[in-house]
Order: sequence, then C-alpha cells, then structure tokens
Amino acid sequence: MRKFIINETEKERILNLHQTAIKKQNITETLEAVVSSMSDPELQKYNKAIQCFLNKKGITDDNGDKLVIDGSIGNYPNSKSAQAIYNYQKMVKAYPVDGKWGQDTMSKMSDEDKKMYKECLSQYEDIIDKIINFFL
Repeated sequence: MRKFIINETEKERILNLHQTAIKKQNITETLEAVVSSMSDPELQKYNKAIQCFLNKKGITDDNGDKLVIDGSIGNYPNSKSAQAIYNYQKMVKAYPVDGKWGQDTMSKMSDEDKKMYKECLSQYEDIIDKIINFFL
C-alpha cells in the first residue's frame, strides 16, 4: 500500500474534480430520463429542433443530403438523422460519437451553436412551451 501526502489546495482540487464529475453524470442521467419520458408529440418537437439545427449548420447525412424535418431520429448507422448527429459529434469532438443527441453532444456546442439550437427549439414549441420559456 502506498501513502500520498497532498496539501490542502490539491485536496480541494481533487474534491472539485470529483464533484464536477458527479454533477455531469447527474445532468446526463436527468436529460436521458426527461427525453425517455417524453410523449411522442413532445419527442417529435425535440427531434425536429435537432434536425432543424443540423440543417442550419449545414450538417448532412452520409450521402451529403439535408435532413427531412419529420421528428424521427432513429439509430445510427441506418437513420439519416443519426448519421448527421454522428457527423456533428465528430466535428465538435463530442464523446461518445454514437449518433445519439444528448448532454455529451450539447456540452461541446459553441455559444453560437447553442443560440442556433435554441432558435430551432422555439420554432417547434407550442404556445405553452413558449410562455414557460419566456419566464425562464
């Protein structure tokens, strides 16, 4: 067994790294739970916003085609939308690169991309969503 002697500053740094990792894991699990609990119409709005964003960014499927905004994502590699997500993930160096939109992908978005994505979200929101987001 080895013993390590660390100073208070290093101890705080290690604890902060641990707390940050736990928070990221909780955020990811929360986002996945929210998405998996969405009703079909809610999930379609969310997916349409993703497709809208990827089209605005010029991210295409593996054939170089823009996405049809239909609210259906599917799974990589068979889904054109999942292919575009995969291509975006490679571009922003997200991990994992799996064709699934989630917190890991969103955390790599630039401020400009976040703004563009938010515009797409608002485009596909219903009136209740818009009122709620107005106050947030």
